[in-house]
Amino acid sequence: MKILMVFQTPPYPPDLGSAKRNFPFFRENVKRHEVSVLSFGSPEDERKFREAYGDKCKHITFVNSSRPRIINLAFRILRLVTGNSSYLVFYSPKMDRAIKDIVAREKFDLIHCCSTILGYHRLPKGIPLVGDTHNVEFDIMFRVYQQTKNFIMKPYYFSEYQKLKEDETRISDQFDIVVTTTERDKRIFQEQLPHKQIRVIPNGVEQSFFTRQQIAEEPRSIVFTGLMSYMPNHHGISWFLDEIFPLILHQEPAAKLYVVGAQPSKKLRLRSSKNVVVTGFVDDVKPYFARGQVFVIPLLIGGGIRGKALEAMAMRRPIVTTSVGCEGINLKHEESALFADTPDAFAKCVLRLFNDQSLRERLPENAHKNLVEGYSWEKSGLELEGVYQSLVPTNGSNGSSHNAQNSHIYEGKRFAY
Repeated sequence: MKILMVFQTPPYPPDLGSAKRNFPFFRENVKRHEVSVLSFGSPEDERKFREAYGDKCKHITFVNSSRPRIINLAFRILRLVTGNSSYLVFYSPKMDRAIKDIVAREKFDLIHCCSTILGYHRLPKGIPLVGDTHNVEFDIMFRVYQQTKNFIMKPYYFSEYQKLKEDETRISDQFDIVVTTTERDKRIFQEQLPHKQIRVIPNGVEQSFFTRQQIAEEPRSIVFTGLMSYMPNHHGISWFLDEIFPLILHQEPAAKLYVVGAQPSKKLRLRSSKNVVVTGFVDDVKPYFARGQVFVIPLLIGGGIRGKALEAMAMRRPIVTTSVGCEGINLKHEESALFADTPDAFAKCVLRLFNDQSLRERLPENAHKNLVEGYSWEKSGLELEGVYQSLVPTNGSNGSSHNAQNSHIYEGKRFAY
């Protein structure tokens, strides 16, 4: 099958954000199909991608997403004048032209947009369209509205939620199938688009996270990972530092928190102390997972599946999480993780794990077993293949066995890989 994959952000290297989902799907697709890539990204992003995967793709086109400040300002003004949501800033005339050009050069059996945000562009008619969603953006904005204590910003967030809901629903409707990461996200979309085919395909976790690190566990240590410029992560770790960590330090003055991830704000960096380490970007998060005695997910805002939770499960780290922090993941309180939604309860769970070695061993072993049984990129790749086959049942002009060396039977169908 000839597939065009369109990316909102560079798919490689898969070290941040959406690439952690997009890149594995790209990697699964090139096992079976002839794949062309169209992505936003800088010339340097394109160079890295071509060096690593240039020989795996039929066509590669990168659209430089950088714009002069005056253009960005114009987009903001246009958004305010037209009443559009913040989605409008993702529109690019350059991407419109790139889509038109590549579709004119090549006949594709299917187009996979790795974010429904790309639906703001002119997608061609007559070609099956799959739109992937990492979360429901308007649902996240509604949670932001619920959580904010700033009475000036609260009306703005509610207005933005309403605009996002309208825009996200409208642009998602043009896809033949919408893919979500969790059943909850599916239900939210289905309420807005009752006629739409919506499939759930969860995230997996990279195989490297299953390799045990030769690093000793640090007593009384806590780890949190994520892109710190992403609002749910920044809000969550700020809540932890403000409300939860002081309760932990009161009982365990030697407790140490590692905040690991790129783009921490200046305000967050200023929280560094003998008890708090803010690392910024690191080349490899796995040593921090291994070092931490407890992994925390103190999120009150979010959507989709938190990849950090799957990574902690793969590395057998005991997890303390809010209900939001592990939505869509097969974890149960006291069985495979500890759940808490108030500062006092969260702090008590962390302290309990500090002092109970048997619990620190039992919870992550159960979580690891759940991960192995239910979450892998190979399984998710086969589920995505099922979505493609439902839209192009004849396997496309080239057949789905492109580059195939082996095959696998899934839900009664044989797929090449």
